[in-house]
Amino acid sequence: MTILQGSDDFRRATGMFPSLVPLATAGNEITAIAVTIGGISGGTKHDRAPVNYRILASVRGLATELPEIWIALPENRQIRHMNVFPPSAVCPFTGGRLPTLCWGSTGVAWRNTPAPHRRLANLLEAVRQVLADANPNSRAR
Repeated sequence: MTILQGSDDFRRATGMFPSLVPLATAGNEITAIAVTIGGISGGTKHDRAPVNYRILASVRGLATELPEIWIALPENRQIRHMNVFPPSAVCPFTGGRLPTLCWGSTGVAWRNTPAPHRRLANLLEAVRQVLADANPNSRAR
């Protein structure tokens, strides 16, 4: 799957997530995205204070697997969400270590989703759902 600037897939995702912008492109193909997605602080199952997360992700392999989701904001020291791993690897978009999203079993569900539904808007909705709740079984924090 290729995400093209101005494509139905990109327009649909932008309609749902207005802050969505291409982070990297190759010609008219979008290879990485940046977007702000609202979630909760999520330090406990009941810690539901609103937090905006600035997400960076490659979308090159979206048709086959969920990408690594890098969290550029808030800063790691401010993140309490149970489903966010502390920084361990270097983010290819910033050159620094950033926290990453814990997908849990979502990757399996993604691979089992019919290919026409593995779209940018569906990816961002999956990210929103993870950040909108706290999974106490997550090993991330």
